[in-house]
Amino acid sequence: MDGLDRGADDLSITVRTSRRLQGHWLFATLLILGAALRAVVLVAYHPALIFPDSVRYLQYAHNFTVGQWSADALRQSGYSVLIIPVMLLHDLWIIPLAQHLAGLATAVLVYAVLIRFGIRTWLAAVASVPLLFDPLQLVLEQYVLADVWTVFLVVAALVILVWRRERPAETPKESWLPAAACGLLLGLAVTFRDEVLIMIVPAALYVLVTARPRRRLLTRLAALTGCFLIPVIGYLGWFDASHGEWNFTTFSGAFLYGRVADFASCQGLNLPAYEKPLCPTQPTALRNADFYTWNPQSPQWTFQPPAGMSRDAVVRDFSLRILRHQPLAYADAAARDFLYGFSPVRGAGPEKYSPTYLQFRTYTRPDRQAYASIAALGYQAPAVRPGLATFLTDYGRWFYVPGPVFAAGLVLGLGGLVVSQVRRSTSKDRRIRDAGLLFTASAVLVLIPPAAFATFDWRYQLPQLSLIPVAAVLGVAAIGRRPA
Repeated sequence: MDGLDRGADDLSITVRTSRRLQGHWLFATLLILGAALRAVVLVAYHPALIFPDSVRYLQYAHNFTVGQWSADALRQSGYSVLIIPVMLLHDLWIIPLAQHLAGLATAVLVYAVLIRFGIRTWLAAVASVPLLFDPLQLVLEQYVLADVWTVFLVVAALVILVWRRERPAETPKESWLPAAACGLLLGLAVTFRDEVLIMIVPAALYVLVTARPRRRLLTRLAALTGCFLIPVIGYLGWFDASHGEWNFTTFSGAFLYGRVADFASCQGLNLPAYEKPLCPTQPTALRNADFYTWNPQSPQWTFQPPAGMSRDAVVRDFSLRILRHQPLAYADAAARDFLYGFSPVRGAGPEKYSPTYLQFRTYTRPDRQAYASIAALGYQAPAVRPGLATFLTDYGRWFYVPGPVFAAGLVLGLGGLVVSQVRRSTSKDRRIRDAGLLFTASAVLVLIPPAAFATFDWRYQLPQLSLIPVAAVLGVAAIGRRPA
């Protein structure tokens, strides 16, 4: 009889599992199609797409494999540490393969967290569409760049933070562990891209709003911030040991100079003599931020800093003087960059930085220097399969999620917060509201540092594809729920 009972139990479990999977057939279909599309991208541009940043990531990963553990002074080295196994295996195609899997995993996280909050399966599946099919996501997964992993870590951190349901018999460990895991993942993301430092703010805000009973607030905040600081302080210490300063880069002044050069005016500004050569002389309409940031003929690379001062420190001081001298011009430039991320067409942006490298083409970027650099490491330049590349080029031209759709999603997220705040709500309503607050605030805040400190680049808009759909769907759920 025991054997018959066990067989019946196994059959019952199989039937229940089958029924549950059938309920998610739409998302499963989308996931399979997304995986097939990624397979096309992987074959079309083999072994991987290369950008100038890719060269540094590969070079430093190679340095780490031979015991040279000096952190990169220009880009965060967390990504280079991640790809060390690929350097040991010496197969470059593994990097985009892993990133395509990370993109699919991010879509699963988006779908799963919405299902966790009782969202209808079809609506949760719709929220995963930008991640699964948008060309910006697909092409960045094929590049040797840190963006895809950064977004994956951020989304995983936020999902872990909201996943737990409060229970009366909850142990102290169950209370603070999700916050600790969230903080650790956000801290790791900072070692990939320091712009996501700001993500600790919405996470801390969520803990402040949701901690119940209130006596657990300090415990959860301490777990969140303490675990966040472990990788951040560890990285800063490593950077200090490598370059003699507690920072993420020695190029912060150079980046800020490129940000302010578009509108900088030295008229009426009292400058030290050694900073005067940094004043742009071109009319503002003719200035190009990319030139002022990277070109060897840019004033920041041709001027001579005084003895005892670093070039970056002088450039940073000049840029900060411009910000204090022209705060309205700076605010206008940052606002234009922020809003351009929601434009209908993915153009060159306010600073006219070409988005061509983020679009599928039937050719690769003509960058001989980058290809020569990776050839010195033993890797070949990307080769294009014309037939598949033509298909992807046509696909990318006609299918992408326009910016106004994301703007509408953000409005829905904000609307859900307002509606749930002004009416009586159940505990489930409050959970949806609190999660909506986390994802809506994250979607807004994560876009502020690039707008404030860098020139516009569609790479920086990648978090839109995951955070805004979640915020929008939670907003719809909050608006559509019946009042208690």
